[in-house]
Amino acid sequence: MRSYFLFSLLLCSVFAVQAQKLHAVYEYIPSGATAFREHVYAENGVKIVVRDSVPLARDTSTNDLEQDPGSIFGLSLDMGKNFRRVVIQKNDNKEILETLSLEGVNYLVNDRFPDLTWNTNYSSTDTLGKYVCHKATASYRGTTLIAYYTNSIPVPVGPYKFGGLPGLIVMLYNESANPNYWMLKEIGYPYTGDIPIQESYVYALPKLTLQEYIRKYETISEEKKRILESKFPADEVVIEEKTKARGTVEQVYEWEQKNVDK
Repeated sequence: MRSYFLFSLLLCSVFAVQAQKLHAVYEYIPSGATAFREHVYAENGVKIVVRDSVPLARDTSTNDLEQDPGSIFGLSLDMGKNFRRVVIQKNDNKEILETLSLEGVNYLVNDRFPDLTWNTNYSSTDTLGKYVCHKATASYRGTTLIAYYTNSIPVPVGPYKFGGLPGLIVMLYNESANPNYWMLKEIGYPYTGDIPIQESYVYALPKLTLQEYIRKYETISEEKKRILESKFPADEVVIEEKTKARGTVEQVYEWEQKNVDK
């Protein structure tokens, strides 16, 4: 009888943790001089990420997690608009929905997210801010992710599309010449506020798969590059071999990897 009671108590505790809403605020750093605020909301197996496109004014003299993000890739933005990038992820569904903008048009992009296999076999710990963190690594779309998570907040979520660890991700970056960083700045747990998105607007956007969006984006980028090069004298134009190196956390997508393997 006592064993049954303890098991029931443990089960109730697990359900209570899962039912609590979390709100985490990250600083997303795609370059040494640029940063964006990224809000992560999690409740009942659903994670919603909201990232502003207007960059923060960065104070490089202080850093809450005492980490140097280094010199990383800069983004070219339309500074006149505040487009809120939204990611919707459900734990029981591999498909992730993400709002992306291209040529002034907003799209709802379907990303069939690959399985992340985290290696948590690291014995050492690091203190980031006030959190004791454990290290984890995973291969992801042509790069390696390095994450530091804390067991003191037992919610398996993190920034952008990442999660699945025993606790909240406090810091995450990818191994690259131009790494992207996410650093936890604020936490509300449990959180009782609302999630600031209009679902009716998000789900009404024109739909694309991630592969369709990337192809459309790269076609437009190549055309802009061609037009720019046409304005220079022929002897000043240097033809470079096209590579798939990117300044984002995604370096090589699944359909590109299949072409490489053939």
